[in-house]
Amino acid sequence: MYEGKTRLDLLRRAKAQIAEKRDAALLDDLDFNTWDEAFDQLNQRFWKGRLRKIPVSMEHYRKKHYGTFYHDGRISLNRRYKLKPLEYLGVLLHEMCHHHVNEEHGHGNTSSRGTRVIGHGKEWKSEMRRVGYAGKISRFTGKERFVQRDY
Repeated sequence: MYEGKTRLDLLRRAKAQIAEKRDAALLDDLDFNTWDEAFDQLNQRFWKGRLRKIPVSMEHYRKKHYGTFYHDGRISLNRRYKLKPLEYLGVLLHEMCHHHVNEEHGHGNTSSRGTRVIGHGKEWKSEMRRVGYAGKISRFTGKERFVQRDY
């Protein structure tokens, strides 16, 4: 029936649609007025509240990043790009994965796998997958997470 690439493409689409339904249920449960509240709710959903609370701010900076996790314990979302709130929510979750990896492994330390922990390395990609990101994961993955896709 279906062979090779077509079969894999169908599987990828089915997985994406399942993940999208899960995300829709998550979005129905979220109710926040500030990015700090969004942090708390995502923390509860994906980390059962175990992530250390850090402030989330919305700033305008020239760096070509949608958001930044700072190792001194804060997250900044870049308003330069004027993303939609759902896109910023995906960026926040991306940055929270950095926060988790930093809390769990430290930055630049040697992981349990014997490799050096880096910003967009194996530990971070694994955490991104665990919280539901699908497909190719790169340092640019994030803003598209909660945005409706057409199939």
